[in-house]
Amino acid sequence: MKKIFCCTLVILSVMLILPLAALESPKETAVQTAAHIFEIPKAKQAVGGSFRICDISNDTVTEMKTSDYIFGVVAAEMPALYEKEALKAQAVAAYTYACVKKAENADKSYDLTTDPSLDQSFITKEEAEKRWGDKAAEYREKIESAVKETEGYMVTYEKKPILAVYHAISSGMTESCEEVWGKDLPYLKPIASPGDKLAPEYATKAEFGEEEVKTKLTELCTVEGEAKDFFGNIKKTQSGTVKTLTVCGKEVTGAAIRSLFGLRSANFDVAYDGGVFTFTVYGYGHGVGMSQYGANELARQGKTWQEILTWYYAGITVGPVPETVQTS
Repeated sequence: MKKIFCCTLVILSVMLILPLAALESPKETAVQTAAHIFEIPKAKQAVGGSFRICDISNDTVTEMKTSDYIFGVVAAEMPALYEKEALKAQAVAAYTYACVKKAENADKSYDLTTDPSLDQSFITKEEAEKRWGDKAAEYREKIESAVKETEGYMVTYEKKPILAVYHAISSGMTESCEEVWGKDLPYLKPIASPGDKLAPEYATKAEFGEEEVKTKLTELCTVEGEAKDFFGNIKKTQSGTVKTLTVCGKEVTGAAIRSLFGLRSANFDVAYDGGVFTFTVYGYGHGVGMSQYGANELARQGKTWQEILTWYYAGITVGPVPETVQTS
């Protein structure tokens, strides 16, 4: 693998999160939170057989085979115990996203980074095997096979690669890109994902004492009035995400409350009783694009990876990668 020193990264402000691999509680990364770049620059970028990956830990760029990079993303982003067809769908989504980033960074010394707040999570095969323990050989073969069997395929909309974002668990219906990030992308619309309601951590609770809530809310507003009236006038999207609510009389976004209290998603209800605020939270992640848990449930029902991708990304085409990719 070819290595060169990479230039200092300009860290953009993003709010992103992606689940990590098997047997660990998911974490979010840039694709899953995706306060991402929607104004994809006009660029014709050769797809090629490699990606230039900037390792932020040592400030170097490694030219990596596409199959090795996609393996590392799938291993980091989706539990290896998931069905193989779900892993295949993840591989194609990850590859499509990487190609968009490659075009976006055409004038830089790297295509993607290892920073999960900017790009997809990535781990090396050695790191993955250490994480998997005695399942290492089985899981390595499973993911290598999933990547190999989908090599050369991409998700496009009107012949352009899509922003193939994904998340861990939806609320039972995925979210609209426009509702979450204010950008209307025709292939990122609300889609039924009933399998997500079977997830062990589909609904979770987070409790906070009154004084802790008061302290946190001072970052958003002047705290006044009775505690029972701190939160009100909750407005939700079709999928259940809190779009806005009033906090001590001031309108704020559900995303702001999610960030402030470290909630698993912005799809929540809040109640106050006996000096304690309880947030009941549904799903995990921003809810836009492919639900990884939902994809696994579809695979368990016999859906192919192509059917999974066309389920979650509206009006798209799954097909062979062209020699060049036009993004605009």
